[in-house]
Amino acid sequence: MEIEIKKIDFDADSTIKLESRKETKRWSKFSNQFIPVVEKVGKNKYKLISGAEKIHIATEKGELKVNCNIIDDLNDEEKGALDLRLLYQGSESCPITLGERFLGFRENFSITQQQLAKKTGITPGTIHHYESLIKTLAPSLKKNVMDKELTFKEARSIADIDDHKRQIDLAKPFLSGDLSSVHVEKIVSLAKKHPDSEVKVIIDSVTKGKQIIEEKRVEPEKIIEKNAVDFDTIASRILKISAEIDLIQSEEIPEFKRLKLISSLRILQSRTQLALSSLNTKANTLNLLGDKVSRK
Repeated sequence: MEIEIKKIDFDADSTIKLESRKETKRWSKFSNQFIPVVEKVGKNKYKLISGAEKIHIATEKGELKVNCNIIDDLNDEEKGALDLRLLYQGSESCPITLGERFLGFRENFSITQQQLAKKTGITPGTIHHYESLIKTLAPSLKKNVMDKELTFKEARSIADIDDHKRQIDLAKPFLSGDLSSVHVEKIVSLAKKHPDSEVKVIIDSVTKGKQIIEEKRVEPEKIIEKNAVDFDTIASRILKISAEIDLIQSEEIPEFKRLKLISSLRILQSRTQLALSSLNTKANTLNLLGDKVSRK
């Protein structure tokens, strides 16, 4: 329902969170789509629960009213989406918990990341990054994230690597504090580009500017197998195709098919002559023809 903006109280937290995310000047399209949620606290008086972005935009445009949802009127799915938004806005929220909640909510209500983004005002890319921690991050690194030993930025970048062992190797310098998270995206990008290079080589490339030189793989020599001839059935197949060729003489064949058949038959004729020549040569070598003549 539309509510006059002057009748909505902004609590201090909503404004602080808005400013902390640098959303006072620029809001994502998904935040813009999120309908503010308010709680009725008196006659013609409402308290903002979430959705300060939309109200600030309306105020900037000089609008006096804004469309809001009253929290008591929300259904289970809408309440769940609001809880996710508030959990995401909380500065102390654990990334692993968020990822599990995002994934669980989508599975429960059978919606896509894009649809969840519209319901919560959180971008699909952000939702994807949190869910990737649950789907692809090595279990030991999940614990590091929960213990705040690995940052969300570090974890979601490393989660792009498929191999868990390589993930753990890439995470070591960040866990030890030897590397800052500013390097993680570049290191992961190079690790994906050079999957056979050692992690140390990749890190030295980023931190010391050393060139990555990969050893050339020696491809094993391919053994080309000759097509095996099935001598047990070749005779029967030759007779079968001969019978089909006999039928050509009694059929009316379109011009384009006739030319194609002529070409195919000439190829067959050539192959047949070569096969006969080869078989006759072998027969002469083994004196098989002589044996037949002497028997006669």
